[in-house]
Amino acid sequence: MLSTWHSNRHRENEFLKALWSEFTIFTKEHFYYVGARETNRKPMLEALVTNYTSPYKHEPAQPYSEQLALLEKAKTISNRQ
Repeated sequence: MLSTWHSNRHRENEFLKALWSEFTIFTKEHFYYVGARETNRKPMLEALVTNYTSPYKHEPAQPYSEQLALLEKAKTISNRQ
């Protein structure tokens, strides 16, 4: 099992195609909160590479209400500036 990044808005992980394309690749999108500026914080797609299949069905993540509240607060502050 390997955990790595799959892609973001700017580029894709070429190693996934070159080295691990024959394996099972599960992906999950999440928001990347690291960055000195808010403009540097972007969504990204994570990859979990396995040599087996999973009986579990992937369900899209639903944002928590706390996360949504923080985003709305950030938009409000940004609009004031």
